[in-house]
Amino acid sequence: MPVCLVLAEEVWGSPLHVVRSLGLEGVPVLVATAGTGAAVYGRSRFCTAAADFDPSDPAGFCSEVRDWVERLMPGNRPVVVLPLSDRLVSFLHQSREAFPDRFRLSIPPPESTEALLTKEASFRLAERAGLNVPPWVPVRTPEEVTAADVLKLPVVVRPTSWATVGEQYFKLAVCRRRDTLHQELRAFLALGAELVVQEYVEAGEADVELALLWRSTDGHVTAVCTGRKRRQANAEGGVMVWGETIPLPDVRDGAVRFLDAAGFTGLGGIEFIRAQGRPWFIECNPRLEAIHFLAARAGLDTVRMAYCDLAFGEVPRQIPEQQHAAAWMGNAWLQRLLSDPSYRWAALRDRWDFARAPRRVRAVWTWRDPLPSLALGGRLVAHAARSLLRRRPGTRASSMATLSPQTADIP
Repeated sequence: MPVCLVLAEEVWGSPLHVVRSLGLEGVPVLVATAGTGAAVYGRSRFCTAAADFDPSDPAGFCSEVRDWVERLMPGNRPVVVLPLSDRLVSFLHQSREAFPDRFRLSIPPPESTEALLTKEASFRLAERAGLNVPPWVPVRTPEEVTAADVLKLPVVVRPTSWATVGEQYFKLAVCRRRDTLHQELRAFLALGAELVVQEYVEAGEADVELALLWRSTDGHVTAVCTGRKRRQANAEGGVMVWGETIPLPDVRDGAVRFLDAAGFTGLGGIEFIRAQGRPWFIECNPRLEAIHFLAARAGLDTVRMAYCDLAFGEVPRQIPEQQHAAAWMGNAWLQRLLSDPSYRWAALRDRWDFARAPRRVRAVWTWRDPLPSLALGGRLVAHAARSLLRRRPGTRASSMATLSPQTADIP
C-alpha cells in the first residue's frame, strides 16, 4: 500500500483519526509533528512511525521531513502527504518543488492555495461566488485604524492569516465599543499583526454551520457533508464542543460555488453562520478540518477519498448520502466549563443529547486504540502541574503563561 504522511500539530483528534482510519485499511501511516507530539501519535497501534521536527524554518522543516520519509520508506512507492493546519499547508506550498514526484501533496493548486491562506482573498472569492459575506475592512497600519469605523458594532478582529498574528498568538477578538476597538487594533498592530475587521454576525451557538468537503484532483467529483455546531468552547465562538450532521442544501450549494470560484481541489472545510434566515460565509480552511471525523462517522470518509485519489487515481463512482452523526470534543468541553461556570447545567443537557445521538464519535478516545489517549492525559496532567508551580508566590515564573497556538486549539 502507498504510504500516508500526516503533517500534524498538537491538535490531537484530527491526526489520530487519520492514523486510525487509514491504518485499519493496512496503509503505512507516518506522522511528522511540527514541534512536539510524536510521543502521543506514536502510541497508536496504527501508526508506523512518528517524529518531531523543528518548524521554525519552513524550508528546513520540509527538507528534514522528506529525508526522514525517504530513509524509512525508500524506493518509488507513492507517499500521500496530508497537512492538518494552515501553517503546514503554507510550508508545503512554499516547498512544492523540493518534493520528488512520489510525494503526492494534498493541497490545492498554487493560485488557489495562495488565495485561501489569507482572509481578504477568501472574502473576495466568496463575494465573487455570490455568497453572503459580512462587511469587512483590512487594517495593516495605525493610519488604517479609523477605516474600521465604517463597520457597525460589534465587530470581530482576526489576523489576515496564521503568519500575520504578530508576537502574540490570537485567533479572534470581539469588540463591542468603538474606543475598545481602536485600543485593541493599535495594540495588535504594535505587536506586528496584520488584521481584518469584520461586522460580527449576532447568532446563537447552534447557528454555526459547516461544510466538510473533498474535491478530486481533476475537479470532477465533490463530496460535501453539512452540519452544525451545537456548542462551542466560548459563547462567542471557538472550537466545537459538540456538533452533528444535518442536511443543509443552501450550505452545500454555497460551498460548491465557493470551490468553483477558488479552483479548489483536495480536502477542506467552510464555516457559515445562519442569521436573518440565510447562511453567511465566515471562513474556508484549505486543508483537512479538525472535526473531519464527524463526516467520516456520517458515512463520507473524505480522508479515504483523498488517499485513494492521490495514491491510485481512484475516485468514488457515487458519493454516499450523509447520515446523522454526532461528535464530542472533550477538551473544548472542559475549556467551556472552566471559563464559564454557568455552563454546567447546559453541559448536562449536552451530554444527554449527545448520548442519545446515533453514530457517535469522540475526538480522541476509542477502546480500539486507547494508548494515545492515556499518553495525552499524562501530558496534560504534567502541563497542569507545571502551570501550578509557575503560579506559586515567590517563583520566578509567576506571571500568566501564554498558550501556544497549537496548545490553545487542542480539541
